[in-house]
Amino acid sequence: MKNRFAAAALSGCVVAIAVSASEGELNYREHTMEAIGGHMRAIVDIVRGDVPHNDHLATHANAMADLAEIAPTLFPESAKGGDALDAIWENPDDFQSKLDAFKEATAAFKTAVESGDSGQIAVGFRGIGQACKGCHDNYRAE
Repeated sequence: MKNRFAAAALSGCVVAIAVSASEGELNYREHTMEAIGGHMRAIVDIVRGDVPHNDHLATHANAMADLAEIAPTLFPESAKGGDALDAIWENPDDFQSKLDAFKEATAAFKTAVESGDSGQIAVGFRGIGQACKGCHDNYRAE
């Protein structure tokens, strides 16, 4: 009897750990995506001239490029839910192409910021916006 109770208690711990891991992955993804959104809003403030922090633009561009690098790791199947639609896991190749577009757009924006050319910066920023929209249209619950 004690062995069955111990086995049942242990299996309950394993299930609790699995649920916590999935919830942890989901929360981590949401926090990381919120960070991306925060950098985007800060970039908008700078580009529009709402704040005099042009010297911060490179910091935000670098952060966006770094976050784009880890974005593919944020969607393990164990972390379904939140704003992420099941279509992510149903169409992995298309979803990966969206992540690749985001990575390319953030790299191009970073290069544009390094150039200091306001025209290139504007084009690069629009590219990030298009990449985000391209993914959100099909893979994020709004």
